[in-house]
Amino acid sequence: MFSLFHLISFFVIGSIAGVSMGIIGMGAGLITMPLLVYSGLTIPQSISVIMIMQLLPQSLPGVYNYREHILLEPTGLVVVGSIFGIWLGSHLVVNNYISDIHIYRFITIFLFLSSIYFYYKHWD
Repeated sequence: MFSLFHLISFFVIGSIAGVSMGIIGMGAGLITMPLLVYSGLTIPQSISVIMIMQLLPQSLPGVYNYREHILLEPTGLVVVGSIFGIWLGSHLVVNNYISDIHIYRFITIFLFLSSIYFYYKHWD
């Protein structure tokens, strides 16, 4: 069982991720993963929280607000690709083909390279 502090922390983490999703379209992995791990959850526990969060509650309000900008063909292809990718990635982690340390390293490298890209490409 989690303490009241942890329960409030989880709510705050979800709120931060939700605001981020609404503003820049990402937050579940980028923001939520490190915060959930920092709060004491394991990588698989954090991933399961993020997957459930993305099922419907986080995305539906954003889809409604951005409905005029949706392009069906690329959206459909990205969704189908993500279904396969999520299945493959979760299969690799759950069956211990990829260790927690490799996930930490991947996240670190990805965030670092993404930061460099956005800094040079979009910083005025």
